[in-house]
Amino acid sequence: MKIAHIVSHWERNGVTSSCHSLIAAQLQRGHEVHLVHRSGAWLSLQDFPTPLTALGSSLETRPAEIRRIGYDIRDRGCDVIHCHGSRANKYGMVFRIAANAAVVTTAHSRNVQIPFAFFKAVIAPSHQTAAFHTRFNLVARSKIHVIPNFVPISPQPPDRTRAKTALRTLLGLPPDAFTIGMVGSVGPRKNQTDGLRILRELVAIDPRVKLVVVGSLHHAKRLEGWETLLNDPQIEANVVLTGHRDDAPSMIGGFDVLLSTSKKEEGPVVVLEAMSQTVPVVSYLTGQVPDLIRSGTDGFAVAVGDWQSARDAIGALLKEPGLAETVGLSGRQRLQEKCGENAVLAEIERVYERVTDTSRTASSRP
Repeated sequence: MKIAHIVSHWERNGVTSSCHSLIAAQLQRGHEVHLVHRSGAWLSLQDFPTPLTALGSSLETRPAEIRRIGYDIRDRGCDVIHCHGSRANKYGMVFRIAANAAVVTTAHSRNVQIPFAFFKAVIAPSHQTAAFHTRFNLVARSKIHVIPNFVPISPQPPDRTRAKTALRTLLGLPPDAFTIGMVGSVGPRKNQTDGLRILRELVAIDPRVKLVVVGSLHHAKRLEGWETLLNDPQIEANVVLTGHRDDAPSMIGGFDVLLSTSKKEEGPVVVLEAMSQTVPVVSYLTGQVPDLIRSGTDGFAVAVGDWQSARDAIGALLKEPGLAETVGLSGRQRLQEKCGENAVLAEIERVYERVTDTSRTASSRP
């Protein structure tokens, strides 16, 4: 099958990371891929297992550019168009209306967007995501498909001791530091202030605890309480802010625990990346997490905003290294069972086949 992916996200984040994994896996399964990307975007600079074709664009909503991209996709004989991001969705809506193209989108967020109602199919990474888009974006239930995100999983578990040593060397941390990692742009949705609250209480018990926050700080001022907590003398020496890093996934394996206090997620990909590397996860119940983590077995999942329970879970991992190892290994196994690459790809392929069949049927009518 010839697949055109239109990806409008520019930097490395959960969306572009998941797109990279998906495209690489589709190429390995023998599909042909054409990537339409924003010029200079992170995704366009990555290596793939086999060659693909690519076209840079501003993806601005201008008729001339929409026509250029549309004719390019048509002339390449693409069977299906898969959109990722709000700009991409606008293009996909035009192609769907103007040419009855087989257009699919992945709902990487929960925002009200007109294009969703026009697509042949919407892929939702979680049941929470699906419920939002059927209610607010008027997506017919027959057109929405709950298919989880996935990340590549190595045949053997990684060497956690080596990963921990590498992280502490990279960040200049003591060898015995207990690191809580948070990954994502600092802001209201990711809600890193709860991580600072947890740190403040754990440091009082064990001063070795460090909070490593990996992510852009451009929107940090919009996060209520961030500056006040960050400058708290009890914890300011125990916080490491790395800013945005393209190597964030490789850093995750060195954390003692991955903490996600997001108020809203669809994946989140960072949780999957941690589980794939046997890093124990403590997460709020959002996105894929309710379906993926059995709390206390594969990780710890607590209600959104319940930072006290998240604190207690991390405290237990701090006190019992054996528990951390057991939970980490169980989490990796659970990820393989629930989000296995081959199973996820097969589900996506069935969606593609369904929308291409309906497009052919419609185009053949007199």
